[in-house]
Amino acid sequence: MAEQRLPTVNGDDGTWGGILNTFLDKEHYNDGTDNPAANGGHEKVTLRPGTSSAGTAPLKFSLGSLLTTPETGAIEFLNDRLYFTQTTGTTRKTVATYDDTAGAAGDIYYRDSGGNLIRLGIGATANVLTVSGGVPVWAIGGNSRSINVISTATTAGANTATDYVYVVSGTTTLTLPTAVGNSNLYTVTNVGTNVVTVATTLSQTINSSSTATLPISNMSLDFLSNGSDWIVQ
Repeated sequence: MAEQRLPTVNGDDGTWGGILNTFLDKEHYNDGTDNPAANGGHEKVTLRPGTSSAGTAPLKFSLGSLLTTPETGAIEFLNDRLYFTQTTGTTRKTVATYDDTAGAAGDIYYRDSGGNLIRLGIGATANVLTVSGGVPVWAIGGNSRSINVISTATTAGANTATDYVYVVSGTTTLTLPTAVGNSNLYTVTNVGTNVVTVATTLSQTINSSSTATLPISNMSLDFLSNGSDWIVQ
């Protein structure tokens, strides 16, 4: 194998030209003719590994001005931005980067008014993405709905973010779950000719009473929690 080094000063008599050509040909193009338009350019670039020491990065851009007219294939660096110019339309594109020192799985990034990528931490379960002040934010998602037809004593459901509808016939009682930490809406409709009673648990109240009644056919009431007890909306 030919030696891969620069010629030795005051040495390599008679061989220095071959050694130099071997060294240059490793990464520079040469078609063997006098061809200034093609020869001498980099045919391939191999970067040595960097180290943890300052000043040893394998590739480092110096700060400079952007080209007045974008040129296809150009890579440029200015302030906090790295640019690459595409072929189609010769458009200069900003290379998107983000700070990887913080974050978690499920985070998303959005562009702010200054063109920077901003991290938005993952939302809570059932959150939905909405917009506030021109930027995305997480918000509590809309509730699902559970419709139930009953004619016997029943304890109402308590799944989070679920509005319950109970269509009741017969003389029966629907017992609401605890009002503590409950943000669901409960709609009760009497479709029969008898009295429907709505009761509570844990000695909680409905508008300061222990129960509420629906004595009339097609009567409907909505129940919401105030944090500790129930109120009729």
